[in-house]
Amino acid sequence: MQRRLKMKRLFTILIMTLTVQTVLAYPITPQTLRKLIERSQYIVIATVDNPEKSERYYDEKAKDTLELFSFGGDGLADLYIKEILKGRPSNSNHIQVTYEVGMICPAPACYPDKKVVIAFLAKDDTSKTYYTVGLSYGSKIMDTEAELNSFKTRIVEYLEILKIRNKHKRKRATVEWLTKCAEDKSTRWEGAYELSRQGFFMSYYDRSKDPQFYKELTKLQLHRLDSAFFATDTIAYSELCLANLISKSNYPKLKGHLLKSLKFSDYYIANDIMQKIIEISPNAELQLILEEVDKLGYDDKEREAKQKVLIEKFIITATRQ
Repeated sequence: MQRRLKMKRLFTILIMTLTVQTVLAYPITPQTLRKLIERSQYIVIATVDNPEKSERYYDEKAKDTLELFSFGGDGLADLYIKEILKGRPSNSNHIQVTYEVGMICPAPACYPDKKVVIAFLAKDDTSKTYYTVGLSYGSKIMDTEAELNSFKTRIVEYLEILKIRNKHKRKRATVEWLTKCAEDKSTRWEGAYELSRQGFFMSYYDRSKDPQFYKELTKLQLHRLDSAFFATDTIAYSELCLANLISKSNYPKLKGHLLKSLKFSDYYIANDIMQKIIEISPNAELQLILEEVDKLGYDDKEREAKQKVLIEKFIITATRQ
């Protein structure tokens, strides 16, 4: 009887744990660079010291190396500050940042060992450690010096914009700043998403009020965004956000650019590119092909090959129009 009660308690705890994980497993509102700058107490450029701890063990029964599964918990990354862009986090160049381990959704902050990051941080008065604002959005890994310089320039610029007291002037300056972000491939998503949410699938989870910055765009700024879009050789979600701002007179050119990229796109972005082409150039035959693509099962081993054939069929049909 006692054993049964213990088993029942263990089962109840397991169900509650899984339920909590399910409830929390929901993406947060996308956090753009503008939001991160405004929300963070500190912004630092730092080198990470965070050696990976072994999560593998050898199972005698399975005769194999297995990975431990974690429901969560705190990780601790050491950050050695190279430059401070906002606030004064510490008198030394070394701080520690806690982050979630084992969490999948929403995605936690990431601090890979020996990488340079721009970290958007905050800290409770009673804590010795810092936490990342905006989870995964708030720890930006810098792979190149050019990327680092792009982000640093935009951050410094926006901190100055925040000092403008007149709200109309500040909004105009922000729209120009977002345009600059969107023109630069490194910061493109940060500007493009704020100017046109619809091009990014994560907008479904955006529970914030849209400031509708796109309404403030001038003809010159729209022209600059057109140029930035057509200068790209591949289409990602950042570019799809920009595609929503292309003027109708440029739709034929937009269609050609999307079709050119479609041939080399992966499964997920390909669907959105096809949807955009149908949106700007409605066609019943193209819609049927897209529906065939949507029906392909994720567990279908031939999915990739089947999709490739359907995409080719889509491109030929669209080109005939």
